[in-house]
Amino acid sequence: MKNITHSSALVIVCLATAGCARNPNVDIAGSYFPGWMLALAGAVAATGAAHQLLRRKGVMRAAGHPALIYPSMVLLFTCLFWLCFFA
Repeated sequence: MKNITHSSALVIVCLATAGCARNPNVDIAGSYFPGWMLALAGAVAATGAAHQLLRRKGVMRAAGHPALIYPSMVLLFTCLFWLCFFA
């Protein structure tokens, strides 16, 4: 029984540290920035562009409360940019 517990603990530790194999930093002009920070900056810009597009189309009134819509859009664009450029 002790051998099974030790083996399963080893498997859990290996699975937990499997994501640590790649360095998530990006070299920009000699400084290393976390990739998520660049994805977040791009997401804020994309959300601003989406706001302008939605406002021109007249969809803003039907879209919902801005306190829910804009953070959700930033999160969506951040995850998409991270997957497209850094994953």
